[in-house]
This record gives sequence, C-alpha cells and structure tokens, in this order.
Amino acid sequence: MPIESRELTPEFGDAQAFRLCERLESLTELPVKGRVEHTGYIQSVSYSAPQQAPQLTAVVVDQLGSGASRRGTVAHVRLRFMGQKNVPGIKPGVKIRFSGMVAPVDQIPTIYNPRYVIVPAPRG
Repeated sequence: MPIESRELTPEFGDAQAFRLCERLESLTELPVKGRVEHTGYIQSVSYSAPQQAPQLTAVVVDQLGSGASRRGTVAHVRLRFMGQKNVPGIKPGVKIRFSGMVAPVDQIPTIYNPRYVIVPAPRG
C-alpha cells in the first residue's frame, strides 16, 4: 500500500502522552526515575550564563508560600528547558501541569524538556 493512500496519524497525541505517565498527588511521591505527570506551581526561574548554551530552569513545588519552605527542604522538581533563553508562560507563581522522564541530577529530581500546559488562574 503506498504511503499516499494511508491516513497518517501520530502514535502519541497530547492526551495519550499524559495517560502514559504515573500521576502524582504530591511531589513527595516522586520516584527516583520514571515518567511522571503532576500539577504544581513554579517557585523560581533561572537562566544560563551568557557564555553557556541557552537553558532555562524552573523549580516546581506543590504549593507556593508554605511555611514549610522556611523550616526545611520542600519537595520539588527541577524542569530544564534546553536550548531556550525564554519559554512563554514560564514565570514564578504560575500553575503548571507537566509530564516527562524524571531522573536525579546532582541529587535533585530533574525533567529535561518536559511537556507542559499552563493552568489558567480562576477569575473573580
């Protein structure tokens, strides 16, 4: 059958990609390695130095401004966007739904180039 006569559909759509992940209720459930999906808040954003390859890093936590952050370490994950100086919508305080392969980098759970959706803030 020639390729022109077959209907081409992607193997993984956005909805399927989110279904293939382990859904987390809290970042305390974060595995050492594996594909995960979670919704959290961007706590901070940092950028690479001008002499280095472009990279944007966002730290995501379950809740912003909790008292636990002052008392000790809060469960968090680092999202790294490689080759990006700026990523639209990625800024502190934004609620984000993300998925990707988590792995420890310098003993910090990190996801490189995650899929993400900005969760709109309720109006009112």
